[in-house]
Amino acid sequence: MEIETAARLPASTPWGRLALSVVLLGPVTLLVLLPIGLGLERYVMTGSSMEGSIGRGSIAFERVVPVSDLRVGDVVTYPQPGETDPDLVTHRIVAIERDGLRTQGDALAAPDPWVLHPDAPTMSRVEFAVPWVGWAYLFLAHPEGWLLITVSAAVLLLLLSGRLRRAPATRRDAVQTAEASRSVPDPQDAPGPGRAVRTREAKR
Repeated sequence: MEIETAARLPASTPWGRLALSVVLLGPVTLLVLLPIGLGLERYVMTGSSMEGSIGRGSIAFERVVPVSDLRVGDVVTYPQPGETDPDLVTHRIVAIERDGLRTQGDALAAPDPWVLHPDAPTMSRVEFAVPWVGWAYLFLAHPEGWLLITVSAAVLLLLLSGRLRRAPATRRDAVQTAEASRSVPDPQDAPGPGRAVRTREAKR
């Protein structure tokens, strides 16, 4: 009787655990830190007025540029005019007039009811957007989000490390079982009519 032993998994090493941590936390860290290194601002689209180009839940990466560099077709983010506690609006410039900028959401049928008069010499212009990840960024913007991610990664590392440590013991148990099975006589080798079984070597 043959027993197949379980495949032996490689032992866990500090470098292996470090690599796994990078795989788990690398994308999240990159999402947070890379824009800072590139001098970009991040805005999460929570509305649907730009559906078709920047969907709800997208994260828009923006660069602060001089107002004089803005052109028709640029997408900009600005505080909504006429509000005491204004929300941020991300809309496309559809006209540049003497009295200011006209903007409109791509999913809206008409331009915004205001003329934008930039109070500062610069504005935030969208460079590119990444769909869907904005919700994850909002989650990670709170300390509870980072805590949950860290704890989940630590638990996963512990589970994988425990599995790797148990693998050699499982293999040893299988080998011992196989050796024990070899010491048990096969019933077919039992004495019977016209048969003899050699139990020991003949002495010379």
